[in-house]
Amino acid sequence: MWVEEITLDNIKCFDKQYIRLGTTKECFPWITLLGENGTGKSTVLQALALLIAGPEGAKQLLTRPEGWLKTESIPGKISIKIHQSENDPAQFGARKERKQFSYTFYVTGNQKLTINNKVFTEPVIAEDTNNRILPWLRENALLPKGKGWFGAGYGAFRRLTRENRILVPALQTPLRYTNFFTQFREDRALEAFETWMVYLDYRISKSKDDKIAIRQKEWGIKAINSLLPEGNEFDSIDENGKIWFKVQGSKVSTVALSDGFRSILALAGDLIWRLIEAFPESDNPLHEVGIVLIDELDIHLHPTWQRTIAGWLRATFPKIQFIMATHSPLIVAGAGEDAITYRFFRKNNNIEVELIKNIHAWSVDKILQSEAFGLVSTFSPETQKNIDKYYSLKKKKKLNDVEKIELQATIPFVKEAYAELPSENSLDLKIEKFLSEKLK
Repeated sequence: MWVEEITLDNIKCFDKQYIRLGTTKECFPWITLLGENGTGKSTVLQALALLIAGPEGAKQLLTRPEGWLKTESIPGKISIKIHQSENDPAQFGARKERKQFSYTFYVTGNQKLTINNKVFTEPVIAEDTNNRILPWLRENALLPKGKGWFGAGYGAFRRLTRENRILVPALQTPLRYTNFFTQFREDRALEAFETWMVYLDYRISKSKDDKIAIRQKEWGIKAINSLLPEGNEFDSIDENGKIWFKVQGSKVSTVALSDGFRSILALAGDLIWRLIEAFPESDNPLHEVGIVLIDELDIHLHPTWQRTIAGWLRATFPKIQFIMATHSPLIVAGAGEDAITYRFFRKNNNIEVELIKNIHAWSVDKILQSEAFGLVSTFSPETQKNIDKYYSLKKKKKLNDVEKIELQATIPFVKEAYAELPSENSLDLKIEKFLSEKLK
């Protein structure tokens, strides 16, 4: 399963917003959402989660969608178009098999609203009962438990538990809506990786011929190792069920790992387990098609890791459609040539979304100083203020005595910023003049 488009009508900060996430024939494999806090990036990811979770799952994730309507007197709508992949089971249509499906969920508020002749008096998520496709999807694709049709989402507060693990029973097949728990519940730890790995290790210790457990453990270790920086790798599981990693030559347990390591382990480990559960008969579940939503991928990650994490995720899960939000130019630059970047910004008391093109080859400075980040200065506010003052005074043909003193006071800041004062015709001077005007 992959997503071609999503539309939000009267949802939170959006009047009406359409976002293309693929063509009619293929998905965009990596979509980055950029924008300041409060511009709707998380809302889009949550709306996608609700739609992919299915009607019953959406109601479990958001039992009372209070605050989801921009205007309380009319219903909100979230609509999606998804495509069926090769290994997603079931067939729609006897003569001509259908592969793309569109459906809508309605959102209500505290005022009385009527949808499809049904009256609602409190906040709920309601499916479009006039859509003949949705009943088929809920029975064949968007099942509470089922194979294929994979989607998962991860909020900004994803993390491993801080508790030591003792041997535990097998994990049960997850309910579909739990794939998106951390997008809506900040208190939910991602325990699947630790529980699953310990259980597999236990099975292997009891039966050396358990080929399924051996293969799944190998997949898990390989995937985790591929996402860790060089010099870091999975080490072992001890007799007490504690998982150990080699971190630059030292053995460290999961409970003692840094937040950056734990964030990636929590996300990747949980994703691997859920892919295996969704595609139990696959020769390699990590290479199956699906949708993964990630809010603030850069959180807790060192800049060197931010620079490479997108490439590692794409190499480890090559057929996953990643849709993620970030505040990091390093994540944007590392996503690849075919990645799509959208910028969310405020205009006339509304949120608008624009496509940013050809960003993959830019430097971090250029990305920050582009429309992608709203022409943000790469200098500190104090330094930028003095640079602006310097260029403003340099443009004047004649300075009075006070302005001459002010100009001299800015020179140390400009020299520190550029190592030396730029010449009158330098590119730095021209760029900073342009940015100084834009940033005012």
